[in-house]
Amino acid sequence: GGGKKGSKSEKSGAKAAEKKEEDIKFEDINLESLKNEKAFQKIGRKQQKELDTMRKRHLKEKMAIQKQQCSAIEKSVKGKNKNDVVSDAGIRKLVTEQMTQWSEMMERHRKEEWGILKQQVEEQKEHLQRIIEQVQATQMKQLEGKHEREMKEMNTRQAKISVETMKEVQNDKTLKTKGEKDRRLREKKQNNTKKFMDERKFALMKQSKEKDKLNTKHEKQKQDLQKEVSGLLEMYKNEEIEYELSNKVEFFA
Repeated sequence: GGGKKGSKSEKSGAKAAEKKEEDIKFEDINLESLKNEKAFQKIGRKQQKELDTMRKRHLKEKMAIQKQQCSAIEKSVKGKNKNDVVSDAGIRKLVTEQMTQWSEMMERHRKEEWGILKQQVEEQKEHLQRIIEQVQATQMKQLEGKHEREMKEMNTRQAKISVETMKEVQNDKTLKTKGEKDRRLREKKQNNTKKFMDERKFALMKQSKEKDKLNTKHEKQKQDLQKEVSGLLEMYKNEEIEYELSNKVEFFA
């Protein structure tokens, strides 16, 4: 009954292999996870610096215009009572001019910011495409490494069974002659070979399916990333369109 022993060890071996397979869990790759990659953080910092510099410049200009407008109004209303101020055409003209000046500046600032944001998204897109390729290639390498280990373990297991089969036939007291032993060994070897080939075929099919599954997942991740990035661009473009359609008159409060 040595054959049974072989199949038992084969079963437990297969179980152990199955257990090992469950260990490999691939992280989801999306815009958030890619932004945490070192390669992306570098460009993220550079872009943030660009935005901060521009916003500081805008703030400086706002404050300068605000100061200049306030002092111009103060000068105009000096020594006048409330009724005079309300009916003064010169002051009304000044206020209108100031509103126009402020609104034009705000429009310029907004357009510059949208321009930079859109340009940054385009720049990010290139980097993200490169990074997703790298991260996905690493995952595929991990899967291939796992497959190699599985095949190695299977080959070791099969070699062990072959040695055990030979020992078993040699030690079988019911086989009297060398001819009987040779014949039994041949039969068992044939059985083993068929089993081994089936096991190998099954393992390769399973591995091929796993690779296909990961490839499909990767393709979807790339498409989703494209959608997310396009969505960002769309959002900035829509904000710009909405602004163009709105009443652009602004005044600092």
